[in-house]
Amino acid sequence: MTGELHLPDYEGGSIVNLAASVLDAFGVEPPGPPLRPELLPPEALGGPGGVVLLVIDALGHASLLSALGDRTPNLTRLAGETPGGLRRLTSIFPSTTSAALNSLATAEPPSVHGVLGHTLWLEEVGSMVSMLTLRPLGGSEPLSEEAVRRVPTVYERLARAGVPSTVITDAAYEGAPFTNLIQEGARFLGHRSLSHLCHLLGQALDEGGGRAFYSLYWPVIDTLSHLHGPDGSEPSEACRLEMEFIDLMVGKVHSLCRQHGCTLLVTADHGQTRVDPDLAFPVEGALLEALSRPPGGGRRAFYFEARDPERILSDEGLRQAAEPLLPADEAVAAGWFGGPCDGVRSRLGDVVALAGPDGQLLYDYGRGRTVHRGSHAGLTAEEMYVPLIAAVP
Repeated sequence: MTGELHLPDYEGGSIVNLAASVLDAFGVEPPGPPLRPELLPPEALGGPGGVVLLVIDALGHASLLSALGDRTPNLTRLAGETPGGLRRLTSIFPSTTSAALNSLATAEPPSVHGVLGHTLWLEEVGSMVSMLTLRPLGGSEPLSEEAVRRVPTVYERLARAGVPSTVITDAAYEGAPFTNLIQEGARFLGHRSLSHLCHLLGQALDEGGGRAFYSLYWPVIDTLSHLHGPDGSEPSEACRLEMEFIDLMVGKVHSLCRQHGCTLLVTADHGQTRVDPDLAFPVEGALLEALSRPPGGGRRAFYFEARDPERILSDEGLRQAAEPLLPADEAVAAGWFGGPCDGVRSRLGDVVALAGPDGQLLYDYGRGRTVHRGSHAGLTAEEMYVPLIAAVP
């Protein structure tokens, strides 16, 4: 039986709308609606120093709730002090990093910015492309970010209004095409640790001369969740320990925000759900032979292009592993991607397959098949819902 699907709330309750709220706070017309006032009152973003947005990769709403308590005093306090209490937003579909970070960076849904999954068929280059590296599968050189850029970033929109932005993320990402794609228009600062992130933010705030936007990113919970399973009803000790260090960082970031009159927003790009390695379903044999190109998307949400789509929709093994399994046109029409996907519809193929509860879909792109204990990209509550903490100066 198919589990309940939790669809993105693009009309005022998603991370897309959070990015729109940031634009609105600086008097810049956003491309879509900001968050509904009950989720984030507009006046909460009016601090004299501007806005600091901290994105903790894969920190789902359920994961944060399970982490609150004595081991995370700063997050626990800030969640309690958030106007109206800790809020819950949706991610986007697919609930995966490459798509979600684009939505946070552009205030647009995937149907508009065009990054519809982790691995996509790009008609313009005639190849499957990893969207995090922008490298065609089997190729050695990445594409230029200009090959996939479709819309301006939040930072570009702010810059045109005279509002400066600073992005503080892992130093290893500097100069990478994906980084260039989502951070165009902002000053880049590369951190090498949690403490270094705080140090760089302090320097940037000291140098600031008025209202500005600061976007911070920390990726490690996502990595640990893939390896050990996400924090949740049965939290992994690796994630619990990481949350203690994140809590120290959040406390320092909040202190800096108070000193400089900034509103602090804490959220995530998506959540994670536990997956069972024993339930992994490999795309191989007759199913693989029926495809006209390798599957796109990722292990929790695959996209299939086939000479005979009905062959895919009726595959007995896939039907057992995927819940739901449906024509891609139906997913688009149901609003999963936030619009009609004009100009990028070919990236999806014919069929969308969401892995069933605890499941993952595997395909060997040439590097072997690895199983995870935690994953994301689907429409379960654990994958879709992310927290919103707002600390007002």
